[in-house]
Amino acid sequence: MLAARKPETAARLLIEALGSAASCVAAERLLAPTSYLVPNVPYEIAFLGAPGALRASTGGASGLFLDVRHRFTIVEVQPERQRPLWGVTTRMYEYRLLDHDFRELLVYHWQPGDDFLGPDHPHLHVSASLSAQTSAVDRQSIDLDKIHLATSRVPLAAVVRMLITESHIAPRRPDWAETLDRTEQILWDETTPHA
Repeated sequence: MLAARKPETAARLLIEALGSAASCVAAERLLAPTSYLVPNVPYEIAFLGAPGALRASTGGASGLFLDVRHRFTIVEVQPERQRPLWGVTTRMYEYRLLDHDFRELLVYHWQPGDDFLGPDHPHLHVSASLSAQTSAVDRQSIDLDKIHLATSRVPLAAVVRMLITESHIAPRRPDWAETLDRTEQILWDETTPHA
């Protein structure tokens, strides 16, 4: 888990890591709703206004957008210490790839608890249908957008890397690979209990 001596510092580590990852493909900035961050209160990081517009690797607009919602809480870790350490823990994320009309193409979700509909485990929605051959003469349509395709927890940095390397989205930073390596490690540390 990310840990710091001050609650605000622990939150800023997460906010900056998510912002760095998003800046690899989007000019829009991810922001928390306030600069005054206190423990045990849920905060959500998102793009201010519209989702982030993505550029094509061939130049110009790709017609695709990235939308990010990431909820976290500041928590006390190692309370037995004389000076407590503070960390952040992710409570929910939603990373959406949208088309020109803001229709969802891919959505990575982790929305545990009673505040959300659907399963508590991390999953993916794909806005597509498959036509599966179910016998020698029969076919069945499978709507993938209705299925919760199981994943492990997915850091935003991994989604951004996929957009650049697999979806031909132009990186906005020359150091995108190093930035994503660094932020992926920070986000991995956030999910790992502090020893």
